[in-house]
Amino acid sequence: MLSMLTRESMHVQLDVRSGRGQRVLRQLGDAVRTTLGPAQAFTQRQDVVRRAFVSAVIIAALPIQQMRIPGWPAVVIACVAAIVYDALLAYLVFVKKQYFAAQVLGLVLDALILMGASLYVFREMGAVGSASDIWLVFLIYIVIGGFTLAPIGSLLYTALWTGWFALGTLLYFPSTSQFYEQLPIRLIFFVLIGFVALAMARELQKRRVRLEQQNRQTMEMLATLVEARDTDAGAHLHRIQHFSRALALHLGLTRREAQELANASMMHDVGKANVPDVVLKKTGPLSPEEWLIMQRHTIWGESLLAENQDFEMARLVARWHHEHWDGSGYPDGLEGAQIPLAARIVAVADVFDALISERPYKKAWPPETALQEIKQIAGSHLDPQLVEAFFELWEQGTITEIIEQITTAGANHDSPMAQAA
Repeated sequence: MLSMLTRESMHVQLDVRSGRGQRVLRQLGDAVRTTLGPAQAFTQRQDVVRRAFVSAVIIAALPIQQMRIPGWPAVVIACVAAIVYDALLAYLVFVKKQYFAAQVLGLVLDALILMGASLYVFREMGAVGSASDIWLVFLIYIVIGGFTLAPIGSLLYTALWTGWFALGTLLYFPSTSQFYEQLPIRLIFFVLIGFVALAMARELQKRRVRLEQQNRQTMEMLATLVEARDTDAGAHLHRIQHFSRALALHLGLTRREAQELANASMMHDVGKANVPDVVLKKTGPLSPEEWLIMQRHTIWGESLLAENQDFEMARLVARWHHEHWDGSGYPDGLEGAQIPLAARIVAVADVFDALISERPYKKAWPPETALQEIKQIAGSHLDPQLVEAFFELWEQGTITEIIEQITTAGANHDSPMAQAA
């Protein structure tokens, strides 16, 4: 699934040294995402349109004579504000593709603006002893907001609004008023809404998990079929997968982001499906014409993955994992931080694994020799900060553990190394 990692498209220059101190922040980020659920492109686009539509409908309905009660101007102001900040959210979603930022910002602004307006409405109603049901307009946001979150987030969101409604009632309505006396019934109503939202959120979560599993299985099968033409597919793919995950975690990315990158890394050479065997399996040096054909596997890979937005991370990796830090790579000659971080991470893992693997044209190198080679090409071929981070993983024993475990287990998906680093 497409997550905030693609901000994001991973055109982000991380500081490796600061990443070492981000363990707590990573855990906090994991907790937030567990609460909110994945920030998906489709969901956030829907949310932007939904927020503007609901606000416009409420504004259009309020002038009806029966709804002109104390506090209604605050509702209009809140809805206008929602439409205004929805423009900012639309920019984040449709232009910048920062889905997680839009999700968090939308929830925070909704809470601040709508809760503030609802409290003002209750104060005005309490001042004149009104028992109007204008507060029901806020239930639209409660219900829809609860549906879009993860189960625990849905529960917390409904509980927050329930508590806020109870607070407004207790603060501004006398105990003898009809509105105050009906509080228990309304609280039960809120609880029932919470149960419905929770059930819907759980069902949506199950569907997301199933879809993610199907996408991952599709990527793995396709990648294995392609890699089997010219490498020891299982070991090669899974070493790169675990190297990429471990490096991403070491840089401070969340576990979800690291796993998404690990899955995408398996698709880095999927474009080789279009490379003829005479070129792909050639044991000697490639001619200039053959080399041009080989280079096109990056473009073919992107083309294959571009039609499915759930493969966006894999698309980035497939096209740009052969770009070089100094701009001498292919297919686009990107340099430095222009290269998506996902592609830079996979490039380090891919180069190291290619060196320690046997190929038709070379023997496998010892890991220590391969490490010295990637150190030599840091700053020209590879991102020097990522190479430094990779060396740190080597010194910690993580890289050796990955190599030994995959060699022993035969690229077992369910191995403990799936949670490496």
